[in-house]
Amino acid sequence: MIRRHFILGIFPFGRSGNVIAGRMGIMLPVILLFFSCQTKVAADLAPELLKNTSIPTLEALNFETFYTDSGVVRYHLQTPKLLIFDDAKQRYKDFPEGFLVQKYDLNRKIISQMSGNHGKYFDLEKKWEANGNVVLVNSQGDTLRSEELKYHETEDLIFSDQFVSIKKGDQYITGTGGFKSDAQMTKWSFIKTKGHIYVEGK
Repeated sequence: MIRRHFILGIFPFGRSGNVIAGRMGIMLPVILLFFSCQTKVAADLAPELLKNTSIPTLEALNFETFYTDSGVVRYHLQTPKLLIFDDAKQRYKDFPEGFLVQKYDLNRKIISQMSGNHGKYFDLEKKWEANGNVVLVNSQGDTLRSEELKYHETEDLIFSDQFVSIKKGDQYITGTGGFKSDAQMTKWSFIKTKGHIYVEGK
């Protein structure tokens, strides 16, 4: 049985933009309508359970949404499971079963996409954290792989202290930490260690 809930003032990427919810492509600037086979909100839980700060205020399955800024679509998010923790000190979204997020330019062309086995988005800091089989691909097809990656939206900066490998054309670059780049991987560097470049023979 499909359960429907109206959620006031909850935005997947914070509170500064509009959201287009679900596959229906309807823009809902203030109220989101979630469609899911299983959706739970805090009102469904016993009062004593709400005292536990680890209890999410919302849980949704097979969640998909677009995020817009000033009427322009900026991100597309898909996740099998979404948990929203709306604590006043640290509001964040948790994607415990993996996620895929795509970033668009002003012409709604995908310029990069990131996926991972687990992820979090922190509303106040506008920061992503991805863990486990993290893959980042830019518009040129350059592919980054790591077990951990962080992305700051406001600075358009990604970085990792874990092992990172990059496939760029016929080159393979690897490093054991201190990776830093813009989100499109047009300018990047290894800060702490040197990388290695392997060129495939033709």
